[in-house]
Amino acid sequence: MTSTRKSNAGTPRPRRRTTTGRTRRSVVASAEPQRPDRRKDILLSAEALFAERGYAAVSVRDIAARAGVPVALVGYYFGRKQELFDTVFEHRRAYIAERIERIRAVDCSPTNHNAVEELVRAWAEPVIRLRASDSGEAFSLLVARTAWDPGPEATGIIERFYDPLALAFVDAMAEALPGCPRARILWGYEYALGSLLMYVADKRVERLSGGELASADPALCDDFVRFVGAGFRAFCSA
Repeated sequence: MTSTRKSNAGTPRPRRRTTTGRTRRSVVASAEPQRPDRRKDILLSAEALFAERGYAAVSVRDIAARAGVPVALVGYYFGRKQELFDTVFEHRRAYIAERIERIRAVDCSPTNHNAVEELVRAWAEPVIRLRASDSGEAFSLLVARTAWDPGPEATGIIERFYDPLALAFVDAMAEALPGCPRARILWGYEYALGSLLMYVADKRVERLSGGELASADPALCDDFVRFVGAGFRAFCSA
């Protein structure tokens, strides 16, 4: 039996139903399984907008508009905005894991006199390389913005995806610099992280140099490694 409800005049009228009797989400779902390209478009749109504006300043409607899809599809593929934000980083999990693997592969024994610099390179070089690629620019900027964002969504992302990386680096550096207090190495990591984020995300150097220098220049990776490595050695020998 069809359910009814009364109109303002008191006359019962049928409830509105879809022709299939399904919810709006189900109707969307029935048309979308063959469109994985849309899922990718939404993900790239979210990555770019979050990088440009930060999490709080981006709406689901903004993401849908940039991707050229109906707003309902964002929810269909990714759920809420927070879930989409998480998926952007989940999509790069292999890249983060690569950095941890490279750090753990460094010989940090006393016989390796270049261990400090090798650790810095293992930690930083993938970031610099990704930033220089066409597909990695937006994500690199997003990571920097997220690291500087005090909001709970950004803090949760850093804790989940990047704290394990930081701890792997600090553990290895403590082995490479025996006798250096762990607290000092932790501060050294924070200083180094600030340098790396400025290297790949800040364009001020271009302005200060009158356009002679380019931000995130991958040719300067060796200079970065020397600078940060020397900082750790000086800091821990003080």
